[in-house]
Amino acid sequence: MQTMTQSASLPPSDSPLTKVFLGQYVSSLTQETIVYLKLSYSGLAQQMSIPEMVLRDATEGKMGLTRGQWVKLGQILGLATTYDLRPGERNGAPCWEICFLPVRVSVDET
Repeated sequence: MQTMTQSASLPPSDSPLTKVFLGQYVSSLTQETIVYLKLSYSGLAQQMSIPEMVLRDATEGKMGLTRGQWVKLGQILGLATTYDLRPGERNGAPCWEICFLPVRVSVDET
């Protein structure tokens, strides 16, 4: 019962506020991945056919990319580009959680 009350206090998943926070998460995840993999922003920008400054601004959350551009960038970086947005709870407060879909692993039966 408590979860229903808490999720009811969240803005809808398609609200501008939710989309802003989701965008910030995607930007941060992308930026951290680029740094971790030690990739060149200029090389990635060339692959994406966008200016390097646009890519830097997008990963810093200063500017957005189109959904197609985010998907392409995610694919280049090897990031999951499909996820579910689900209501959750952090420290007793309601929040949205991004849940990446599970990767299917095939196991050879020998």
